[in-house]
Amino acid sequence: MRYYLIRIVPLVLALLVVMGGFWGLKWWKDKKLSELSYQEYEIRRAIQSGDYKRADELIKKIQADDSPYKPLVLSYRLYLEKEEGIKVDEVQILQDLISSLKDKDIVPLYKERLAYAYYLVGNNQKALELLNNIGKDSFNYYSAQILKGMVLEKMGKKDQAKEVYTQVEKLAKGTYFGNLAGALLMEER
Repeated sequence: MRYYLIRIVPLVLALLVVMGGFWGLKWWKDKKLSELSYQEYEIRRAIQSGDYKRADELIKKIQADDSPYKPLVLSYRLYLEKEEGIKVDEVQILQDLISSLKDKDIVPLYKERLAYAYYLVGNNQKALELLNNIGKDSFNYYSAQILKGMVLEKMGKKDQAKEVYTQVEKLAKGTYFGNLAGALLMEER
């Protein structure tokens, strides 16, 4: 009997230590997420009140954290650029945002947004590469194809752009993007 107690007591103690370690880790993670949640709230409050400088300072503090809030914070950063003219590297922020997304279904949306950023700075080849990777199963396929046509036009590949617009007009007939493709085709004639 004593032999079993000598073996069981250390096992029970080891089990309690492991359980305590897991509980402590969970408590620490929950505390960290709670702090990040409050910081996100502060950023949102600063933006809503028009205190963009404070919002920018708060964003810089938590931007580097690899947390569930990172995509949201990076989106706030892009918003500040548009609203307040705070200069950011839009391409870099969008790349960081894409790599930090956990929901892979919305990645194509941000890839299209990144392609548009490349298009605006004249890096049409990079934009085209991103747009070619947005498949027909993506919810933003047709809008990405319209952008692809615009990129091709800017590159001087008008025939390829017409093919893209024709395909969108045919596949998305009667929808906004189908009608837009039709209008773009009329402009080309």
